[in-house]
Amino acid sequence: MPDIIKIMVDTAGQKGHGSFLYLEQGKSVIVGRHTGMDHAVLAIYNQLVSKQHCRIHRVHNEIYVEDLGSKNGTELNGQRLVPYQKNLMTLEDELTLVNGLVGLRLEVSNDLEETREYLISELLDREVRLNDHLQSIMIGTDHITLSKKEYQLFKLLHSRLDHFVTKEEIMHHVWPERCMENTELVGIDEVNSLIYRTNKKLGASFVIKSVYKKGVYMKREETHVAQ
Repeated sequence: MPDIIKIMVDTAGQKGHGSFLYLEQGKSVIVGRHTGMDHAVLAIYNQLVSKQHCRIHRVHNEIYVEDLGSKNGTELNGQRLVPYQKNLMTLEDELTLVNGLVGLRLEVSNDLEETREYLISELLDREVRLNDHLQSIMIGTDHITLSKKEYQLFKLLHSRLDHFVTKEEIMHHVWPERCMENTELVGIDEVNSLIYRTNKKLGASFVIKSVYKKGVYMKREETHVAQ
């Protein structure tokens, strides 16, 4: 079993275009409906998915899936799981939610070295400190001041380094006041403009990248990674 594997979301016939999270040794990932609140959850944009739908565990060299009492069920190879019972699964098994409407794939990560790069980013010489009151970030001795929306975007992407974040999720997180009924919708141009401005202010510390049909992700620039 590899050190790190990915949990990939496949929805609406868009295989490989969904979100993903890494599943590390001794860790677990909760899969659930996007609410804009819990960034520890692998978010799915489907109202039939429960807020906390299922949990995938990594225990030593084995992977287990556990339905968390979801309303519309979790299926392993087409068989609906009994809630709160752990079921052993392999990378070849088919895991679906809501009678096959949403698919989850486990695959070997090809980004092990890149992932270790982000662990290095926690070293004190390049420590990242966020100041909510001042809407600013400190990266080592570098001080960067952001606007309110830029800061909200940075916090979201920084909490999900190396993880894709959809532009719809950015809209809900940065403009919650406009993601309700009878309000002006957030345009994709606004999102792209915010990403551009934030990217420019971050300079050589971080970079935000966009991937077609997947979303955006933020990573540390290699020039700031200790060797």
